[in-house]
Amino acid sequence: MYATIGTVKGNTVFTSDTSLERYDGKKVVITVLDDETQYTTVSDEKLFALSDSLINQNMEAYRELAK
Repeated sequence: MYATIGTVKGNTVFTSDTSLERYDGKKVVITVLDDETQYTTVSDEKLFALSDSLINQNMEAYRELAK
């Protein structure tokens, strides 16, 4: 699993993360964040807990990707 940030324009996600090239052709799940939300830095522990929560909430999407 890998996470990065980018910008959506039309139906394309733009990112300057060149390490994504190794994932060429892989399926992805995209989470869109509200631009109006204020962001703060969180600990790795809180980030992992949030990530686990998002994964659990979107389990059906992950099952579809596994097909």
